[in-house]
Amino acid sequence: MNNSAQSSKARIKRRGLGLALLLAIGFAAFISIQPSPVQVETEAVIHRALLLTVNEQGRTRAQEPFTIAAPFYGQLLRTDKIEGDKIAVGDVLNTIAVAPENLRTRAVLEANLTAAQARLSAAQASVEETQSVLERTRQELRRRERLLAQRLIGLEERDSFAQAFSAAQTREAAAQANLQAARAETESAKSQLIGIDAQSPTGLVPIIAPVQGTIQRVFEKSQRIVNAGTPLFLISDRDSLELVIDLLTQDAVKVSPGDEIQITGWGGQQTLRGRVKYIEPEAFTKYSALGVEEQRVNVIGELIDPNPGLGAEYRIEAAIVIAEKDNALTIPTSALFRRNNHWHTFVAAGGEASLRAIEIGERSIDYAEVLSGVAIGDEVIVFPSDLVNDGVEIQRIAQ
Repeated sequence: MNNSAQSSKARIKRRGLGLALLLAIGFAAFISIQPSPVQVETEAVIHRALLLTVNEQGRTRAQEPFTIAAPFYGQLLRTDKIEGDKIAVGDVLNTIAVAPENLRTRAVLEANLTAAQARLSAAQASVEETQSVLERTRQELRRRERLLAQRLIGLEERDSFAQAFSAAQTREAAAQANLQAARAETESAKSQLIGIDAQSPTGLVPIIAPVQGTIQRVFEKSQRIVNAGTPLFLISDRDSLELVIDLLTQDAVKVSPGDEIQITGWGGQQTLRGRVKYIEPEAFTKYSALGVEEQRVNVIGELIDPNPGLGAEYRIEAAIVIAEKDNALTIPTSALFRRNNHWHTFVAAGGEASLRAIEIGERSIDYAEVLSGVAIGDEVIVFPSDLVNDGVEIQRIAQ
């Protein structure tokens, strides 16, 4: 009997231990399937000065670049200049050899100029001679007019001198016309030598830097035949950069010269400051990445802060400040998202995320003016992930 009771107690004890183990396992499984709080970052809704901006990507470009071109047709020699070289006014950038036919052409044109100048001298002498004759016949005619008035000569003699004076006037006018024609021929002969008269008699002409600065581009690095006007070098001052920001025309009309530009996305942490110089008067058509036709216009700006190392054609992010609102109730733009064609945000309340529909006004890059939906002091969730939903348990990340 005693053995039977002890055996029964042992069975009950084993069952109790098994049941406790099952309960422990079930509780652990229950705990494991419970969602853990979503960690979030929050920021308070407060009053602050709100800068209203127009935001767009832009680029830098060299201010007033100077393109040096080949002055005439010839063989360009190989240059030792490379991009980035500093040059001064008068530095020799390269040498161009005059083509033999250009030397012959120059000789012919110089001979034509000499002949034109000789004809010009002859025409000037002819004018001086006819002017002298005209003056003499004028005096003779006046004298005969006085004698006719005194009845010392007849009308026929006076008319003869009047005719001589008229003929002298005609010859003087013809000489003046010949002089004008000779001058035109001389100018024409000189114009034929433009671009050729600077060539060296030896056939080698140095290409001189007309300005100082930095070589931005070497268009022709090897020896080859080039035509007159072929671009050879692009020179500009590296520190004199312009900002080119192409805006939609409906945004550009809000911008005025002198507006501040906040420059980010250039590669550094610092926000650079710039200023709008002018807005180009003519817009252009540009297609977006989705193929939408847009009318845009270039806004040209300048750096106010020292250049931190930017070069020409560097990409930037520009925010043009068009207005400022004092003491606006603001919400971070990173806390906003669109749902059902309305703006929404999540407010951290009582350890849970609460979905709020809000109305916003003006916007800047970082903040937006909130008109309704949240109040001052509310903590909104910034950069909400897909795990954040209405009513989900949240845990704030310590900042």
